[in-house]
Amino acid sequence: MTHEKTFILVTGRSVKVIAKASPVKDQSNFETEIEVLIKEPREENYRPAIGQTHPKYWKLRKLDSIKTQLLQIKYSGVSEKQIRKTIREFREKIMS
Repeated sequence: MTHEKTFILVTGRSVKVIAKASPVKDQSNFETEIEVLIKEPREENYRPAIGQTHPKYWKLRKLDSIKTQLLQIKYSGVSEKQIRKTIREFREKIMS
């Protein structure tokens, strides 16, 4: 199950937050994974915040998946409040 929410930042950048759920071993809970993609006003497609041409790309190669996600979120420009709102909406959607 997935949930997508798009935010427009004051810079004009569009940030798409995608929440995905996968069941954990006991099947009574879900593990939530967050993916953040960005699109500048002049671009047509969404892309990761840190791509191969980004100066911090080398850091991603050394980090585990959770730290990579956190770094992508940090460089996207979206706030923690917006991330929490998306996760809350997603969990409400799952529970109903």
